[in-house]
Order: sequence, then structure tokens, then C-alpha cells
Amino acid sequence: MPVTSIDIAIIAVYFLVLLVIGYLTSRRVKNMEDYAVAGRSLGYPALLGTLIGTTIGAGSTMGKAGKAFDVGAAFFFASMGYAIGLFIFAFIAPIIRRMSIWTIPDALVLRYGGRMRLVTAVVMILGVVALFGGQLVAVGVAVSTALGEFGISYTQAVLVAGAVMVVYTFMGGLLAVAYTDLVQTIIFLIGVGILLPIFIIGDLGGISAAVEVMTPPEGNFWGGLTPAYIVSIFLIDIPFCLIDPSLWQRASAARDAGMIKRSMFATGGVYLYWSLIVVFLGVAATRLFPDLGAGAGDAVIPLEVANHLPPVVTGLCVAAMLAIMMSTASTALLISGTTFSQDIVKAFRPSTNDRTHLLITRLFIICMGAAGMLFALGMRGIFDILLLAFAIFVSGIFIPAMAAIFWKKATAAGAISSAIAASVTVVTLYGLKLGGMLPTWIEPIIASLAVSLAVMVTVSRATWNEKTGTPRLYGGNK
Repeated sequence: MPVTSIDIAIIAVYFLVLLVIGYLTSRRVKNMEDYAVAGRSLGYPALLGTLIGTTIGAGSTMGKAGKAFDVGAAFFFASMGYAIGLFIFAFIAPIIRRMSIWTIPDALVLRYGGRMRLVTAVVMILGVVALFGGQLVAVGVAVSTALGEFGISYTQAVLVAGAVMVVYTFMGGLLAVAYTDLVQTIIFLIGVGILLPIFIIGDLGGISAAVEVMTPPEGNFWGGLTPAYIVSIFLIDIPFCLIDPSLWQRASAARDAGMIKRSMFATGGVYLYWSLIVVFLGVAATRLFPDLGAGAGDAVIPLEVANHLPPVVTGLCVAAMLAIMMSTASTALLISGTTFSQDIVKAFRPSTNDRTHLLITRLFIICMGAAGMLFALGMRGIFDILLLAFAIFVSGIFIPAMAAIFWKKATAAGAISSAIAASVTVVTLYGLKLGGMLPTWIEPIIASLAVSLAVMVTVSRATWNEKTGTPRLYGGNK
């Protein structure tokens, strides 16, 4: 069932709708608070839609399906760390909402002072470049695989999608992102989450055949995954949820604290369902495309969409895939812009007025969009790219952030030392791993978190003074 011109028209209309939403919401943006946290006024539908749209991105869709294609159905259990993190964050989110904090650097500055702001902001921006670039890699793979017969190349898909995301994020900020997320969430849950599995089950031969496909082989349940790798995924995903800038931003944008808690529980439930569906689609591809070589797993969902769906439904599902990735990517752009403006420019020029901050935020979004496009044009491997982005961010920020909120004896010296030591460790070890010089039983994230915790505790205990110590953000110094 080839892709038709009707499918192309549906995708074009989808892109146009995004730009229209960006324009309409831009008319409601009057100041930096409107732009960064939607005036703290998001109601339940928009809040839930943007949470789901943010948490379900390229890594949890095409990347996860690709890994399931390589290792089997057991990858569903190996990737549950993120869902656990979402449920835990549901209890932290109301605290963030009551503290009225926009960004993680804001929280760290409250506890550790201005010296921590720059370190945190730089680590966040580096991670965001890889995060945004990873989403664009997925867009390029999806479009060039599903629509390649129309002459649409990987490069063209990356550039067009990147430009659209930059434009609507530039115009409308979180209001634009939230309302486009709501539209996109509905599309991809129906398209990829419901319609595509129904057609794939039919082409496999029914429910019994689908269950057989999902049954791991005897004696090879984990498909070659090492225990260290499985643990490393949990140690990246759970901490990342607790310090995810997009989740913190949405917690601050909720109309009230109770609403964000309910929304997080619902988001966690949807994520569990989505993970099961995506792993099934990845494993099913081993039967549907037996000649697909190793390392080509990122393309399995686009291939299933292009080859196993009827016209119109194909267009909707391609649009759904784009929705998944563009939702997370636009959030990454917004986070980078607000972080640069609020946590770097404001730190050096505190007298800058609100209008100038808004302009700087928008201009930096353009710069980050261009950087992400260049990154995507030179990289491949969705899951591993995003795992690296998460690992850099978690290593540098997680321990200092949790200590700022909960540990009485945390100090600025301990936090800065911890962030720097862990960031250097994870980047160095990933470099060795990519070069084949790291033993398989060593995972960079495990080592870097151990270094971060050890440095944080050691330096903080050496520098803490009861008279000059700052109160923890949750519960003071009780």
C-alpha cells in the first residue's frame, strides 16, 4: 500500500496547523512569564496533553522500537525506569509549583547562590543540543523512509521540520508548545497507539500470532543485554524524570499544585501503555521485515506505516510520528531559550528589562535550532544519542538538585565540584566506550553518578558550617 498524494496533503496540512497555532498563541504573549510558563494558567486538558507529548518522544518511540527489534520483547521491562520516574515526580511536582520556580538553575541558585547558575545552565544547554538533534534525526529517518518515493531526502526532512519547530516555538513559547502538544497527542495516540497495532496484528495473523511474537526465546530472555546496561538505563531514566527541565516547567505552568499531580499519574499510565505498543511494533518487525539488517531498527515504525496501512491512515500516522518527535523537540528549544536568558544573561546583566529578555530568548531559540539541525545532519542512532543527552544532564545535575531540595548539609562548593567532576567523568567514559576501549561491565552513567555522590558528600561535609549553611528547599533546616 504505497503512500499517496492524499497522505502528503495531510502531512502538509498538519505543518500548516502548527504554524497557525504558533501565530494565534503569540498574540497572547505579553511578557516573559507568558512565554516561559504560559502565565501559570494551563488547565487540565492542555497540561495533560503537553506532558504526554513531551514524555513520548523519538527515544521512547522509534528508538525503543529499534532496540526491541534488536533484542526482543524483554526490552519493555528494561525500559520501565522512565515510567517509574514519572510516578515519583508526581509527588515532587506540587512542591515545585508552590515554590514558583521556572527552571532547575533557579532552584539551585536559591540553595547554592549565583555561582551554581552558570555551571547548571551550560550542562543543560549541552544536553538540549543532543536532545533536539536526536528528535530531528528521528524526523529525518521517519520521513525519508515513509516518503522516500516522493523524492524527500533525510536532509530535506530535517531542515523543513527544524524550521517549522523553530518558527512556532519562537512565536508562541509554552502556550504554542502546549496547544500543539494537545493536538499532537490526540493524533499520535490514535494513529500509532491504536490504528497501527490493529493493522499489524492483522498482518501477523491475529492475536495468537502477536502473542507468539512477543514471547522471548528460552535461554535468551534479555536478548544479549548485560545487567550493567539494564541498570544504567534505570539510573538514567529515573533521575532524569526528577530533574527533567520540561517537567519542571510544566509543573510551574499548571493552574494549581493538585492538577499537576493528577496529570503526572495519568501521564505515567499512558507512558506504560505506549511502551508496550512500541516494543510490540519493534518485535513484530522481525517477522514483517526479516531481511532488515542489524542497526536499521530505527526505521521499523516508518516501514510499518508505509507498508501496512491504507491511504489516509498512512498520512495520519506519518503526521503522528512527526507529532511525537516535534513535541519533544519544540520543548527542548523552549528550555534552551529560557535557560540562556534567565540563567546566563540575567546572571551577568540583572538590570535587563523583561522585553529584552523575551527577545534574547527568542533569538537564542533560533541559534539552538540551527545547532540542532547541524547535529542531526551529522549523527545517526536515535536511542543512543538520546541516552547520551540524558546521561550528560543526569550526571551533572541530579545529585546537586536532589541535595538542594532535601539535604541539610549540601553546600555550593560541594554542588559545583560534584557537577563538574561527574560531567567530565561521563563524557570521558562515553568517549572511551565509543572507541571500544571501555570494558562492557562498566557503564558511564553508573560511574559518573557514583563520582557525583562521592564528591558532593565529601566536599559538602568539609565545607558546611551551621552558621552560614543555607536551608534546604523542602522543609528548611528541620
